[in-house]
Amino acid sequence: EKTERIGRGDFANPLQLSQRDELGELAVALNRMCDRLAEQQAAITTESAQRLSTLEQLRHVDRLKTVGRLAAGIAHELGTPLNVVAGRAALIASGKLAGEDARTSAQTIKDEADRITRIVRQLLDFARRRPPQRSVTDMHHLVVQTAELLRPLAEKQNIRIEVPPPAGDVSASVDAAQLKQVLTNMVVN
Repeated sequence: EKTERIGRGDFANPLQLSQRDELGELAVALNRMCDRLAEQQAAITTESAQRLSTLEQLRHVDRLKTVGRLAAGIAHELGTPLNVVAGRAALIASGKLAGEDARTSAQTIKDEADRITRIVRQLLDFARRRPPQRSVTDMHHLVVQTAELLRPLAEKQNIRIEVPPPAGDVSASVDAAQLKQVLTNMVVN
């Protein structure tokens, strides 16, 4: 019965035989073997957890490295809407615009601020460490988002990223953030 439990990985409940014969010695040997197996199993579990933690840290470092590369391109990407915002705000502040022109400039400022927010959110989402979360995702939309994020970096290298429309529905159950990281790494590399 004890050997069957050992075969299933249950090393608890040591044998309690008070005999001093071969069966007693066998019980003591089985108990020692179970203790060693339990210790080794605990060590393997700890080592596996440490390896998984290290692997996740390496993945995060790789994400941060890519974020660093993207930062220069995104700085350029943010510069354009910030210049528009500053220019329109200066016009409004100068009093040279009134009525519909002032409203149009204010709407332009809001649109450009929304654009800046979207760019920053994409960068933060990419850099954030989190456990995998699968959901049904429109793969074409995910590729388009990734291309938008990488466009400034590509343009600095005189490269144009094009995403052709899909032939049909291209949805899959994936972790969108991880897949976006894979696509980004492939394009950057």
